[in-house]
Amino acid sequence: MFAACADRTRRTGRGGCARPDPCASFWSNLFAPRARPRPPRPDSPAAGFRREVERHVEPLLPSGSIRMEAVARALNCSRQTLYRRLKAEGVTFEELLDALRRRLALGLVREPGLSVKEIAYRLGFSEPAAFSRAFKRWTGRTPRQARGSHSG
Repeated sequence: MFAACADRTRRTGRGGCARPDPCASFWSNLFAPRARPRPPRPDSPAAGFRREVERHVEPLLPSGSIRMEAVARALNCSRQTLYRRLKAEGVTFEELLDALRRRLALGLVREPGLSVKEIAYRLGFSEPAAFSRAFKRWTGRTPRQARGSHSG
């Protein structure tokens, strides 16, 4: 009976019985499509949390092992709270980490005294080839090609 009611609600968008009780609205809300939360504007207070997380992650990059649990501990919150607050901003921890590495890589590639190998290790990549693949995914060019276009 319960499964039939849920199935009928999923198909019709309303409860399966004629009783005027909250059951129908409960099932309608349960199966209603949910909108994806919009990321906050860069000047909103919520966007400040993302920047705070980035400030804690950036010094950890050279170590290579950036664990969400360690960042959450540094922010005095649980892993789940960190996950939930980032999700409210429309970003996952992995996306934040990737975007931070990208932003820093674009600046470091312009530094003439840094080798690609050193940049890779500063950003926490296990090897220069992994950094080169990520850089190519981000920009469509290798770090050497990007460096060549900025010289002279």
